[in-house]
Amino acid sequence: MKKKIFAMLLCIAMVLSLAACGGSSSSSSGGALDQAAASNSGSTSSGTSDLPTVNWKMGSTWGAGNVHFTVDKRFAEILSQLTNGGFTVTNYAEGELCSASQLFDYVQDGTIQCGGDWGGYWSGKDSAFELLSTIMDDFTGLDYYIWIYEADGLQCYKDMYGQYNMNYFPLVTNPSESGIRSVSPITSIADMQKMKIRLGGMMAGKAAQKLGINITAVPAAELYESLQRGVIDGGEFSGPKADDSLKLQEVAKYWCAPAWYQSAGVNGVMVNMDAWNSLPEEYQTAFEMAARLCCGEQLARYYHNDMVVTNQMIDEQGITVTHLNDEDWQIIRDTCKQTYLEECEINPNFKMVYDSMQAYRESATNYRDWTADYGFGFNK
Repeated sequence: MKKKIFAMLLCIAMVLSLAACGGSSSSSSGGALDQAAASNSGSTSSGTSDLPTVNWKMGSTWGAGNVHFTVDKRFAEILSQLTNGGFTVTNYAEGELCSASQLFDYVQDGTIQCGGDWGGYWSGKDSAFELLSTIMDDFTGLDYYIWIYEADGLQCYKDMYGQYNMNYFPLVTNPSESGIRSVSPITSIADMQKMKIRLGGMMAGKAAQKLGINITAVPAAELYESLQRGVIDGGEFSGPKADDSLKLQEVAKYWCAPAWYQSAGVNGVMVNMDAWNSLPEEYQTAFEMAARLCCGEQLARYYHNDMVVTNQMIDEQGITVTHLNDEDWQIIRDTCKQTYLEECEINPNFKMVYDSMQAYRESATNYRDWTADYGFGFNK
């Protein structure tokens, strides 16, 4: 049965891809979807089916103008297309249903069926959630994607969120964050020690403390003004495209890269388990495929958008990129690893996730050695 469902959805996904590439107009693609569904499931060309109509609410940790919120909306769009409108999700930006800090509890207790999140927000509940959303000086966005879908990464998400009556599906694996944007250049750890810096992530905060860096808590919505008014001297938000949505380059002309505190990340959708179990098998399969399609699509989109915006910031907007020296980089690398090993000693869940990630890294070593630049990209 499940193979038949996947075949139907794969056919629909192929039609969607053709439509996205200009293979048909929006009006004709609807007919193609109906025909694809009918040929594989026995439904009529009008899209009728014995499946129920399901409408869910999806809150978000992201504001309406945030580039990450567009991922939540894109997932809902794909899901509706895959089910021919039978299963729809209505997106609500941060604050429309609840605050970002309340979203976890709203989904866990079933107040809403699902929520678009970044697991680092839940690190106060369990530090393992942070590894499921970000990591220091380690994975790339592609690493997260491979680990999730080809190693046992996805099971780590299921295990952690499952402890809180939720299922989980990644929606995008993010490339590296930009780095620290600052009002004066950063070329050493000593420079950072003289500054007040906004840095996200529990583990990054612990590593920064070991490095003698003064971390100041500033909400993302206040980051621009805080840099402008001198409340902080430097800070991070996300990748170049997301940073551009806040126009941080206007108030911070220096950019210390790369982002040791977040070399990659993951955003996803957490789903109340009771709501999940109430779905027909066909809709569960569609939900899984919509998330998988979204994740692959957004991986390419994020990388490309960050490339484009990086060029604009450097070539047109007067941003100066700085780097740390090799000695300081090694100190940071050692400090990050020490911070993780210490957390493994006190939290079995954290160790479970970290060990899985490092096992993947170990499996990739020989391949990366011989492919070198030809495997993960090279520059001039």
